[in-house]
Amino acid sequence: MTTIETVKEMQHCYIINNCISVPKNPENSDYQKIQQWIENGGIAEQEDVLAKAKLEKIAKIKSIRDQKNIEPIGDYQGFVIDAEGNVTEQESFFIFYTNRHPTNPASDPESIIARVMDLGTIPYFTKDPAGNQLTIQLTAELATSLRQRITERNNDNYKLSSLIEAEINSAQTQEEIEAINLET
Repeated sequence: MTTIETVKEMQHCYIINNCISVPKNPENSDYQKIQQWIENGGIAEQEDVLAKAKLEKIAKIKSIRDQKNIEPIGDYQGFVIDAEGNVTEQESFFIFYTNRHPTNPASDPESIIARVMDLGTIPYFTKDPAGNQLTIQLTAELATSLRQRITERNNDNYKLSSLIEAEINSAQTQEEIEAINLET
């Protein structure tokens, strides 16, 4: 081990000089050197447990927000397109997926909406709320409404997560952090 300049005591280890992790094991020779360094007057900085708890809680709220921002929308209706490509008079609720599929860039919801706005209407291959495959006539009117709905939903989720993040940052104790409800 190099010369010890700083030691930060964590829950399960020591961090030496901000780069080396040494387990809290009395049989470990580096652990023994740290103990000697402390005995000779070195001061081990304690882990900032409150800051760590805040960061973990903020990460959770951001993860929840991001999950809510990609939930599909399933309460819109559109005209069904039959197997021959004809628009029928039958309407059906359909799922509009609001997340991008990792291997299909054409599934990007904003690209789909932009295409509809350019063309006026497109067939949208999707499922109904029961999981049955169907094709819907996605019109500019529906696309505009979906875009607005997605934007409002995402903005609301960002506002809510920002409020909760501010509450987390203002917490003075771990108990206060733990009491903050993330599912509002």
